[in-house]
Amino acid sequence: MRFDGTRGPKIGVFADCTDISMPILDLAKACEERGFTGLFLNEHTHIPVDSSRSQYPPGGPIPERYARFWDPYIALSFVAAQTSLEIGPTVSLVGEHDPIALAKAVATLDVLSEGRLVLGVGWGWNREEFEAHGFPANRRAQVLGETLQLMTSLWTEEIASYSGEFLDLKPSRSWPKPYQKPRPPILLGVPPSPRNFERIAAWADGWVPMGNALFDSDLPRHLDAIAEQWEARGRTEAFRLSILLTGFRRPGDANAMTAVAMGPAQASDVLERAEKVRAERLIVGGLGHVGADKILPRLDRLADAFGKALR
Repeated sequence: MRFDGTRGPKIGVFADCTDISMPILDLAKACEERGFTGLFLNEHTHIPVDSSRSQYPPGGPIPERYARFWDPYIALSFVAAQTSLEIGPTVSLVGEHDPIALAKAVATLDVLSEGRLVLGVGWGWNREEFEAHGFPANRRAQVLGETLQLMTSLWTEEIASYSGEFLDLKPSRSWPKPYQKPRPPILLGVPPSPRNFERIAAWADGWVPMGNALFDSDLPRHLDAIAEQWEARGRTEAFRLSILLTGFRRPGDANAMTAVAMGPAQASDVLERAEKVRAERLIVGGLGHVGADKILPRLDRLADAFGKALR
């Protein structure tokens, strides 16, 4: 399997976009001024007050800020218009969208940004949120797969059609087609498992592993397993690996720290690890759901830590 990260990783920023965090355009311009190459956002359409059947992945109560997330596609269109940054949702819950409307929105954003969109997708952990969109929570992965296949048909075919268990599209025409061909890179944000490696090879163009996977000793083995699936499907295009980094080492490990606390030594370690697994992109988070007075010093510290690796 050929990787697309042979020139060393780009370094982008993962942040919250809400009514009480640093204004998104100010943050985007600050990232660009410091040499970061991209800005990536999270997505939740809403948070049901009763989410008792859903386990928040880090444990504990669901943070209040999750209900405040702005629409990432609209927010990122403003970022694309006023910066040269790469843009994208780190994980968009595409199964919670009308797939025909989302395909048009994604293609439009890719055209207007002249191919700077990176589409991270997943099926999410909040069962009640997903069910509010009309699908059973225990079929989230299937709905995601069908959504990606239907959208790809709209992006790549003059007359598109699709028939699945949950989604159906009669022969239809839709423009614009994406700027990137055949589509913006789709990165599946899912935990490592044999079934998910099959899904990555079947539906996506790469992987965005969560939970500081850069420090997981099994990461090379996981990539080998994806390569087997990739090659079994006869795929020859480059594999795209983005790494979400919210800390140095894993929580509880010796010398663990948040990403924004890293110094040059830790950043050098991170870059060496990323290059070893041929990551195309590092997406660094942990800036916090706070204003510019706190975010800008953290961004400066990150920029100082990564130094000349920033472009």
